[in-house]
Amino acid sequence: MDEWLWVEWLWGQLAVGSWRTRFGRLSNKVGQVDPTGTFCAVPDEWLKKKLVEAAEPPTARQLYSIFFVNAVPFVAFGFLDNFIMIMAGEYIESSLGHFITLSTMAAAGLGNTISDIMGITMATYVEEGCQLLGLKQPRMTPAQFELKSSRRASSWGRIMGITVGCLIGMCPLWLINDEPKPTAEN
Repeated sequence: MDEWLWVEWLWGQLAVGSWRTRFGRLSNKVGQVDPTGTFCAVPDEWLKKKLVEAAEPPTARQLYSIFFVNAVPFVAFGFLDNFIMIMAGEYIESSLGHFITLSTMAAAGLGNTISDIMGITMATYVEEGCQLLGLKQPRMTPAQFELKSSRRASSWGRIMGITVGCLIGMCPLWLINDEPKPTAEN
C-alpha cells in the first residue's frame, strides 16, 4: 500500500467522529486533547515512526544522489574556510607581528574568526551556486529521507565534502614563504 494512501486511510480511521473538539467540530490537529475524554490522542512521534517503518528503502541511485548533493556544498565551504583562514592568518601574522608580539596560533585563531565570518556571509552564495549547477535532492518521500540509509548517505556526503574541500583549501601553503623573517637584531 502506498504510504500516503496508508496515512490518509489511518487519518480517516482516526477522524471518523472521535476526533472532535469540545464544541463538537471535527479537529484537524492530531493529538489535540478533548477535555471530555471522548478520544485518545495519537502522539506525533509514534505516527512519524510508523511512516518511516512503512517507507520503501531508497535505491542505490537515490542514495548516491543524496551523497553528492550534500558533498558539493561542503567541498566549497571547506575550501573557503581553510583558504581564507590560512591567508588571513598569514596576513595578520606578517602585518600585526611587526607591531605587537603575536604567536602563530593567535594569528591562526584570528584568521579562523575572519574565515568563519566569511563562511557565514558566503553560505547563501554557495547554496545559490549549487542550485545553478542543478543540484537537487532526489524525488523521495519525507519518510524515505528519515531512513537510516538516507541519513547515513547525507552525513557521509558532508564528511567527504568538507574533507576534500579543506584539503584543497590548503593550497596557499605551497605559496607561503617559510623563511625566517628578519628581526631588528639582524
